[in-house]
Amino acid sequence: MKIKSIALSFFMAFVSVTLCAQEELPSFIKDSLDTYLKSEQAQWKIPALAVAIIKDGKVVKTYTNGVTDYESNTPIDENTLFMIGSNSKAFTATLMATLEQEDAFSLKDPVVKWLPYFKLHDPWLTQKVDIVDVLSHRVGFETFQGDFLNFDNELTSEQIIKKFALITPTHQYRETWGYFNTGYTIAGEIIKSATNKTWAEQLQEKIFTPLEMENSLALSKDISRSNNRTLAHTLIDGEPVVIDYGDIDATAPAGSISSSIVDMSKWVLALLADGKYKGKQVIPAKAITATRTPRSIMGSARNPFSLYGLGWDIEAYEGNKLIMHTGGIHGYVTSVTMLPEKNLGIVILTNTDSNYLFEGLKYDILDAYLEKPNKRLSNLYYSYFLQNQANKKKQKEAWQTLVAEKNKPSVSLSKFEGTYMNEVYGWIKIEKENNELHIDFEHHKHLKVILKHTKDNEFLASFNEVLYGESIFPFEVVNGKVTKFTLKLDPQVEQTTYDFYKK
Repeated sequence: MKIKSIALSFFMAFVSVTLCAQEELPSFIKDSLDTYLKSEQAQWKIPALAVAIIKDGKVVKTYTNGVTDYESNTPIDENTLFMIGSNSKAFTATLMATLEQEDAFSLKDPVVKWLPYFKLHDPWLTQKVDIVDVLSHRVGFETFQGDFLNFDNELTSEQIIKKFALITPTHQYRETWGYFNTGYTIAGEIIKSATNKTWAEQLQEKIFTPLEMENSLALSKDISRSNNRTLAHTLIDGEPVVIDYGDIDATAPAGSISSSIVDMSKWVLALLADGKYKGKQVIPAKAITATRTPRSIMGSARNPFSLYGLGWDIEAYEGNKLIMHTGGIHGYVTSVTMLPEKNLGIVILTNTDSNYLFEGLKYDILDAYLEKPNKRLSNLYYSYFLQNQANKKKQKEAWQTLVAEKNKPSVSLSKFEGTYMNEVYGWIKIEKENNELHIDFEHHKHLKVILKHTKDNEFLASFNEVLYGESIFPFEVVNGKVTKFTLKLDPQVEQTTYDFYKK
């Protein structure tokens, strides 16, 4: 991929301030925000940034700046699409709560009532897990457990759900909050079973159309067809590089929506108005309440008041209840934040997955409206980011040093060739090419891995898709025979590992 210099100026800034008079805005928003955003966008090397602030029933500020990508240098506008990742979950949860109000089903229904094929490792758990459980991440799975199955492969939604019968949850039922993306896949399939319409069809009918979200798309496959879309980016060697959109439609309700800053503003306007849009009740108020009711405890000693509703994080901030979520998907990170008591909403969209501005900025804006000192958190977060990048670079250099030593495994490379099986995933094949080992996957047809020996019977695994990272795959050799290896992914994809046994 060609890397384009970030040195291009961010000359295409668009800022609008609506009917609310300039002097009614906090001084940071009125006097400093635009300059701050341009500076931080350049520092983080974000090609495109869109921000909206919603207050007291109005969009009081919309900011868009940058280009879809540095190759085409096409400026963005208010209608340019970004993938919003897990901010799709609030749409799905709201849709589920709306359909409950229409008597399509109850959120207390066991999943198996609507999906007879749904099974978990424990028969009792199969019968017990209900819709609220899967929407609030309290089934017992570890965060991201099983996520390798969820995207960039040809598995259907039903096939993914069935795979989870083979996975043993890390925790006890309702014991611990664990982010469970497949729970939203389950929700989408329940919608289809109960209403004879797909999740995407119901989303269009119940939310997108009545809220006049004319740019928004439900499925990831559709963004590439849009004439007004950003491209996905990540940083490689410190520079932004275009990467492919994620193929996540089999788990679409968890994160496949693409939207614009204009459309996301309409969404937040309705949520802050208890479901009303332009005077019409589009979303039942009871559905909004259902999504904001705490269901799971996310808290820690550092932040004890941290809860999860249905598709929303719920926290305390400066004495106020904060309703929010973030979204991260191939080449994008985004955030949606609401302070209902202050009738305040914030939307931040970016098209690189290598920034923390989407997190720090929301608190800077919140502080301005709560009349708290401005912390300029982006700079603090950038120092964390640089340290993280330095640690990754140091680790990568250490691995490369081991590769350069040209140590030998305990058996010849040809002994590692063959087919390996994992009960949950299926098979992978390892073949020797040009004195290197290569991996092909049963379900991820486009995913490739090159293995380079480091030490003992360990290999540095380099994926052709940067999302999956680099890691060490340890192999087990017994009596001169290779018996298994452990597949490790980037922790942002999945933290659990997969043991593959040689056939």
